[in-house]
Order: sequence, then structure tokens, then C-alpha cells
Amino acid sequence: MPLPTCRDMSELATDYMEGALPWRARFAAWRHLRICGMCRAYYDQLARLRRLLARMPAPPAADALVAEVLARRRTDDANG
Repeated sequence: MPLPTCRDMSELATDYMEGALPWRARFAAWRHLRICGMCRAYYDQLARLRRLLARMPAPPAADALVAEVLARRRTDDANG
């Protein structure tokens, strides 16, 4: 497999990070990252972002959020 272009790498980065590429594509992406500082920086930013997002608490369930909004509205309506 030929080396992917920088544009290809922007599309492959997540699959590469997750190990979801076939071995030839993974090896080609690895080689590209070894020689391209811009793509390596993009990949590093993506990895940092994923780590930060993984540390964030999960959003409330939609049903619980709707129930909370409706309860607050009823309270507000009752208080005038």
C-alpha cells in the first residue's frame, strides 16, 4: 500500500487510533506519521482530545433531563 496523503490521514486517524485498520493500511499510516510532523501533531491533538472527553462525566439520560425540565417548569409556574 502506498503512503497515505495528509488528507487521507485526516480521515484515517481515528481508525488508526482505534486499531480498526487492516494491517497494511495501519503500517502505511504509521510510516506517514513517522515522516510527517503536521499529521503527527494532528494525531497527537486528536489523542489528547479523546483522553479529555473520556474523563468527562456522561451527560444525563434524555428522559431524566426532560423530567427535570418539566418539574422545574411546573415549580416556576406554581410560584408565579
